Amino acid sequence: MNDLAYFISLMEKETEPSPNIWDRRARSWAHERKNNRKTDERLEKDFLFLENHGLLKKDFSVADIGCGPGRFAAAFASRVRFVTALDISGEMIAQGKEYAKSLGLTNLQFHLCDFDTLDLKKEGFKRAFDLVFVSLTPAVRSHSQLLKAMEMSRGRCCCISHLYRKNRLMEQIMNEVFPEKAMRHDNSGRWFYAAFNMLFLMGYKPETSYEPRHSEKQIVPDEEYLDFLMEKMFLPDDRTAANRNAVMTWLTDHTETDGTITEITDSCYGRLLWEVTNQRHTMYF
Repeated sequence: MNDLAYFISLMEKETEPSPNIWDRRARSWAHERKNNRKTDERLEKDFLFLENHGLLKKDFSVADIGCGPGRFAAAFASRVRFVTALDISGEMIAQGKEYAKSLGLTNLQFHLCDFDTLDLKKEGFKRAFDLVFVSLTPAVRSHSQLLKAMEMSRGRCCCISHLYRKNRLMEQIMNEVFPEKAMRHDNSGRWFYAAFNMLFLMGYKPETSYEPRHSEKQIVPDEEYLDFLMEKMFLPDDRTAANRNAVMTWLTDHTETDGTITEITDSCYGRLLWEVTNQRHTMYF
């Protein structure tokens, strides 16, 4: 196996959550925003990065793959000529449309689709965008998906991925309630590592940057937050009613007098930025 084949193998597509799961997550995110548990800190930092690289020009067209509830897509639309936002979740798309409407944006089109089966030629998406943006989404996780995203760009691609996430609350629950179980392994950094090396070996010159984050939030341990913990802490076979009850009992026992519990998270994500038209000779070792 040559070097390129090795890194492609590391990027083999993992099982993607179903649209139903993303629909539930959309409702959970809306709930978090309503209760001020989500902020736009990441958006602001990423847009400063994009602006510093000349990627928010008024005549640009941008594609946002795996757009979620449309926060980034709407921010793009307020700065560039036109935005096409893609997502597999009908609930995400609905929230995105509602959000865009509330801002009076008319240069933003939402497209409900499975990126795997999306026909780029039929939709007129081949080489249609000055920037293709992919942020923290499983929609682009394999070699073939990355190449497909690149087919949409006539300029540059920016992919953002988690490198690591350490949630101290989850670790405490696992250590105290389930000491015999290993916490679900976070291999989120593997995609970034593999994608950088794959692009380099294909003759591109991917630029990297890194954004560490530390957050401390007071969380109301409701059923939606419990859903989030179960998904992140356990593999599907371990998401049982008994384990769910055990986690909720622990949360209840550790809730503070105001009805909240402290969640501390340390994480880091990385950005890859490259020009699709600037390819040197390939370097397959």
